[in-house]
Amino acid sequence: MNCVFDKEQLWSLALNELSEAEKTAVNLHVTSCDTCKAELNEIMAFCSITAALPEPEAPAGMKQRFMTELENYKQQQLSHTNGWSVWRDRLNAFITSITTPKFGYGLAMLVAGVLVTTVFFKTKDNGASEVQQLSSQVKEMREMLALSLLEHPSASERLRAVSYVEEIDTVDARVKDALLTTLNNDENVNVRLTALETLSKMTVDPKVREGLVQSIAHQDSPLIQSVLADLMLKMQEKKSVRSFQQLLKKPETNEAIKTKIKETIHQLS
Repeated sequence: MNCVFDKEQLWSLALNELSEAEKTAVNLHVTSCDTCKAELNEIMAFCSITAALPEPEAPAGMKQRFMTELENYKQQQLSHTNGWSVWRDRLNAFITSITTPKFGYGLAMLVAGVLVTTVFFKTKDNGASEVQQLSSQVKEMREMLALSLLEHPSASERLRAVSYVEEIDTVDARVKDALLTTLNNDENVNVRLTALETLSKMTVDPKVREGLVQSIAHQDSPLIQSVLADLMLKMQEKKSVRSFQQLLKKPETNEAIKTKIKETIHQLS
């Protein structure tokens, strides 16, 4: 029988992100669960390997070139905002913090790009075309960041990726496909559930609706099966009936969920 313990807690324990009380609770569970004990050992081994990796250094002059460009832009925009000095200080602190990036130079530059273009967009720019261009850049960078983080080994980073998607007004097909892949294949139930909640807001797209229907057969979590059943009822998606019928035939499907699925099929038929 699969353990339903929140595996994200194992990552938090390995990364020393829990309170003493939480550590005690997780350790108590691990001592009685061979599955979680083995997974924790794998996580600890992974953390040991990554901790030993050298941190990449930014190319020489990168920070100076960035700050020069930033200063030039500041001079152009100074007449349009009185609050630039506040943003300048924040940006200076941010750039200093990414000169030795924790998760890689490329990712750090992507985060920097998102922050900087977002700040520029918030300034009162009189040029409508420039605002539109900056807005487009923000959207593209957020999508790239989300796609990158969805492949991160840490579940907390993959959850962060989904939060970036939430901030995008119009999500393109690449990101939708990545979310569907995450829903079907991610090992962490919380990540899959968050991806499902995000996708549930995109059901106006026929491809997303079809992807959600096909996803039913991939799910082994009673919680996600239940949420999918509610979503199919809300959408009145009759195509999901066959997928739910297949789910009923699986012996490992939770009995309580089977009852709900039967009711869902009845209401959709």
